Amino acid sequence: MDDWQSAFTEAEYDAIVLGTGLKECLISGLLSVDGKKVLHLDRNSYYGGESASLQLKQFYEKFRGEGVEPDAKMGNQRDYNVDLIPKFIMAGGNLVQMLVHTKVYQYMEFKSVSGAYVFRRGAIAQVPTTPTEAMSSPLMGAIEKMRAVQFFAWINNYRENDPSTHSAGLVFKKKLDLKTMTTAQFFKYWELEGDTIEFVGHACALYVDESFMTMPAYDLVRRVQLYKDSFAAFPDMKSPFIYPMYGLGELPQAFARLAAVYGGLYMLRRPIDRVVYENGVAVGVEAEGVVCKAKCVIGDPSYFQDKVRKTGKVVRALAILDHFLPNTNDADSCQVILPQGQLKRKHDIYMFSCGHNHSVAPHGKVLAFASTVVDGPTEGMDAKAVAHRELGTALKAMQPFLDVFYDMYDFEEPVADGVADKAFVSKSYDATSHFETEI
Repeated sequence: MDDWQSAFTEAEYDAIVLGTGLKECLISGLLSVDGKKVLHLDRNSYYGGESASLQLKQFYEKFRGEGVEPDAKMGNQRDYNVDLIPKFIMAGGNLVQMLVHTKVYQYMEFKSVSGAYVFRRGAIAQVPTTPTEAMSSPLMGAIEKMRAVQFFAWINNYRENDPSTHSAGLVFKKKLDLKTMTTAQFFKYWELEGDTIEFVGHACALYVDESFMTMPAYDLVRRVQLYKDSFAAFPDMKSPFIYPMYGLGELPQAFARLAAVYGGLYMLRRPIDRVVYENGVAVGVEAEGVVCKAKCVIGDPSYFQDKVRKTGKVVRALAILDHFLPNTNDADSCQVILPQGQLKRKHDIYMFSCGHNHSVAPHGKVLAFASTVVDGPTEGMDAKAVAHRELGTALKAMQPFLDVFYDMYDFEEPVADGVADKAFVSKSYDATSHFETEI
């Protein structure tokens, strides 16, 4: 009997995890730290799944075909670590808390991202989050700047457990109950203009659509405070985001090492034939006729195609540049959000750039990405055609390209939460350029 067959048959596991994407490795690591017996399988020969980082030759072969070589103008191939789905990490967010809780940060090195920007009225500008930044921002006129200064100052001072911070107003103080008033009512109180509301909601609070306007204002305030506080999470922060050296592919591997330290068992190059169910409940997996039992099965959508539904499509452009993004103060890494309202779209466009400072590209080269949820029809269209229709404004800002690649995939999510059948399925990675919607 082979070693993998022995591992399959000699024990029942608390959980079998399928796929080594970031979400799956994170869950596997947390379960292992909690003392659970975990078996982690992946059909691929590498960690990371859809959140892997590839060397340049691997990247070219994935998008252009086996044997395709990068052009010499790209520089040293070994200096590239290209993320398939790049996302920045909020320095004060839940993912960093998990890194600290599990001590996974000890396996990795992070650096600050150089800037966060928003597209408004045809130009890219820095996102203001403090009264000082609001006063100097080109995003607002003089009167609106005064309102924004008061708005951000009040949010910075607000503390849920301190009623003295709940009152607002320069002359006539009014107590604001953020848990009963909607976000729309909150903005109306401050008399902010529509464009200001837009960049606060989409570029600071990082909402992906307009549904936040009917939600309690408390959630918006909490998100804006997180955005601001993330600047102070580490020394010399230039934005609220951090990013791992050598790319996101280091994260799944770090959590995999964590799981292994606590007894988790990993097997790459191990495809499975099926998830095994008894009376409608997942009890394990089968590979080459050998069944491995577990109390639950966890995995990405590719392992559970009968338990997911397609809710949309994501289109992306992945480019290699020899210049920084425009109007970003030559930031060697940055996020730019193009709110849907500015482009008369249904969904925001997200731009991401990163380079030599984070060891993902040679000196003088920049990796730039643009992504969004597809608004229009796609039948009969390839990824390039859809990208030029959906991402036109972002592509124009990224040009000229040394090379550019296009990708489009279905966004899949589970039809149930997994509690009843013990089959827990993650969602596909969304179009955002940050992890706040994922974690």
